[in-house]
Amino acid sequence: MEEWVGVKWHHYITNKSTIRYREAAVSLKDFGKRLAVYFRALGGDPGLSLAETSDYIHSAHRTFLQKMAGSGVKQALPHFHNEYFFLPNQIDCFPSKKSNEALYYWLTALASLNHTPHKNHWIKHNQYLSQQILKQWPGLRARYKSLSRLQLKHRPKISTLPKKLQAVERAIQQVIADPWCENDIEVGHDVQSLPVMLWLYPSPIKTVAERRDQQDQDEQDQEQKLASKNLGDKKYKAEQMDDRDPGDGLIAFRLESLFTWSEFLNLDRSEEDTDDEDLQSIADDLDKITVSSGKTASKVKLDLDLPSAEYDDVVLSGGILLPEWHYKKEQLIEQQCALQTMALKITEPAQWSEQTQKQARILKRQFESLKPERKWLDRQEQGDEVDLNSFMEFSVQRFMGRGTTDPNLYRQLHQTNRDLSTLLLADLSLSTDAYISGDRKVIDVIRESLYIFGECLSAAGERFAMTGFASKLRSHVRYYQLKGFDEDYDDTVRNRVYAIRPNFYTRMGAAIRYATKQLAVQKTGQKLLLILTDGKPNDLDQYEGRYGMEDTKHAVNAARKEGLVPFCISVDIEPHDYLSYIFGGQSFVHIKHIEELPKKLPLLFYQLTT
Repeated sequence: MEEWVGVKWHHYITNKSTIRYREAAVSLKDFGKRLAVYFRALGGDPGLSLAETSDYIHSAHRTFLQKMAGSGVKQALPHFHNEYFFLPNQIDCFPSKKSNEALYYWLTALASLNHTPHKNHWIKHNQYLSQQILKQWPGLRARYKSLSRLQLKHRPKISTLPKKLQAVERAIQQVIADPWCENDIEVGHDVQSLPVMLWLYPSPIKTVAERRDQQDQDEQDQEQKLASKNLGDKKYKAEQMDDRDPGDGLIAFRLESLFTWSEFLNLDRSEEDTDDEDLQSIADDLDKITVSSGKTASKVKLDLDLPSAEYDDVVLSGGILLPEWHYKKEQLIEQQCALQTMALKITEPAQWSEQTQKQARILKRQFESLKPERKWLDRQEQGDEVDLNSFMEFSVQRFMGRGTTDPNLYRQLHQTNRDLSTLLLADLSLSTDAYISGDRKVIDVIRESLYIFGECLSAAGERFAMTGFASKLRSHVRYYQLKGFDEDYDDTVRNRVYAIRPNFYTRMGAAIRYATKQLAVQKTGQKLLLILTDGKPNDLDQYEGRYGMEDTKHAVNAARKEGLVPFCISVDIEPHDYLSYIFGGQSFVHIKHIEELPKKLPLLFYQLTT
């Protein structure tokens, strides 16, 4: 009975404390495609994609009922983050479906503007966006007027708010009613007023760089605070503590005294449990991971970038400085990246499976038919040797008085080589360490693909090179030369391909620029740059998200200007919009089943070059 009463009370107080119209709810999945077209039709950034956002904790003021019900803590707010514009997955704040649907379109219209003159002023920023949209698209004024009336009905009464929030709420309601009103109130993003459903918000997800900046700022503030105190010359004692139990001793209490196992566990829980995904993101944000000497188990498994000098690869160059495109400044920053050419440390000879070797033999026989043939051309003005048949015919004709004054008496050996150079650039980042089926990983499929690709092109007599890349910040971009253009495809190359392994991240722009330099100096008429990757460009610094996409796109366009043909082969789980944005609609292919890559890669090369 008590449980039944509790459930009923919870439902009652929750419904009283929140304003939701469940029967009028509309979902983003029903309007996503139309909103994407609408977004780009209004001039939205083509590099952005629309996605659903989750509920995030905000610091807005809550009413007494909301505090009793424990509601009003989270809300899904529209915002930008990296290459996405996030919208709530469902809107049910207005009493009609038509109004909730109109709110989706209004938020999308605001997002289509790229102007941010008041980015750090929450109210003025949205006021400016509303003004610009209504000025550029007068047809939206009727929709906005209807939405603003509904929004004002749901705003709290100013007299019921704390005094420190009354002025802010009054300014908010004035701007909602009339975006052209004068607004002199100074308020930032940390305002505690109830969120406005008609407005855009800053991203609740801080990037790695922002978190580090905030951490540095907090440390500086703490140092200044300590420095301001007069601590004198007093010295404090300190000691290091080892977390190991030297004795691994006995438990000093009786287990039967515990009522539940949870009493034994040292739990530290916030309002909601932390998922493994959150732990993974926290680990990604750390500059350095300290490994404890204790014996601890966890469901979160991390690949630590801690190779010792004994097992790490060999650095062949001290650093090749390369530029990088800064899309916000619209400027190519010179000497921004340092690329090191690396030699893989080979620990064992290549041991390819029987199935892989069988597949390589089948494709190799097919490519052997493409091998250039040597053919003698007769009756040439110049050549490698005398054409005896032509000489005898010329002698007879001259004896009979019909000899020509300009005879062609030579034979020339003609090599039917294709005027083509190909460079295959493979992504060797840590993302390729993911399992695809059973005990096979993405890197295993890439390794087999490079082996079969080399076997086929070598059999066809093609001029080609194979390389790989990974990165850790802009100061450490690794570039592996698996096979050079002037190098024979032999067991040495096969061993290098077999030795590749995942490491670090994907700074694709720098790798493409260096590969472009290698390919541009080849003396052939056609130059093909194949880029094999399983994900989008990323790194630990600002290269994550939009920055990395724009830099890679700039590097691809620069390669085209050099006369190269860049082509991307994506083996990601699902195709993404960023592929067409970076490489163009006809310059990439997505392989749905990665297991088919070893077979499809040589055939794809054949299709691209015939």
